[in-house]
Amino acid sequence: MKNLKLLFLLVSISLVSFSCGSDDDGDGGTAGGSGVLVYGDTEYQLKSGVIADYGEYFDGVYNFDISLVDSGLRIVDGEAIPTNDTFSGVYFELFTSNSQDLEEGVYTIGNGIEAGTYSSAEVIIETTVDEDYDAFEINSGTFTVLDDGSSYEFEFEGTTYNGTSFSGYYTGSLVSVDYSSELSRSAASNTTKTKALFN
Repeated sequence: MKNLKLLFLLVSISLVSFSCGSDDDGDGGTAGGSGVLVYGDTEYQLKSGVIADYGEYFDGVYNFDISLVDSGLRIVDGEAIPTNDTFSGVYFELFTSNSQDLEEGVYTIGNGIEAGTYSSAEVIIETTVDEDYDAFEINSGTFTVLDDGSSYEFEFEGTTYNGTSFSGYYTGSLVSVDYSSELSRSAASNTTKTKALFN
């Protein structure tokens, strides 16, 4: 159900153009922050991220996707591209009752779509923008929003389907992408949304 061709949000193979708040077509810097992703015994320093607003999923439940990576981002032709050739990161598809932003609180994996849950999440380790790669799907854990607005603070932890544990945090600003007026979907149609970031 998603199409967001940013470099990283992990599972997409199709590339889709999006418009960020900046009209910069060069190598100008974007919003950034600091944080850590620990996957197994390896630590990755998170440097930037994207929040994608997909609008109302159904009846007062709103969908925001978060992608965090250990690379800077640059805007090229309206697309967020990692500045590193190889990068790692984490992705969460989150649901909230707030139409404007993620509500503060703890999000847990859900069997259905409801506020305070996430339905899809993955860890990407050492991939390239053009590489066809495997994502490590998250099957348990939490994503906590400690602060939202112009600057965000997140904590996350859990395990992936291969049994590897992960944890981390991020503090800082995010590149904001608004798809809320572009998607025509219903809660029953989850297959048209392709998570993208880490393309």
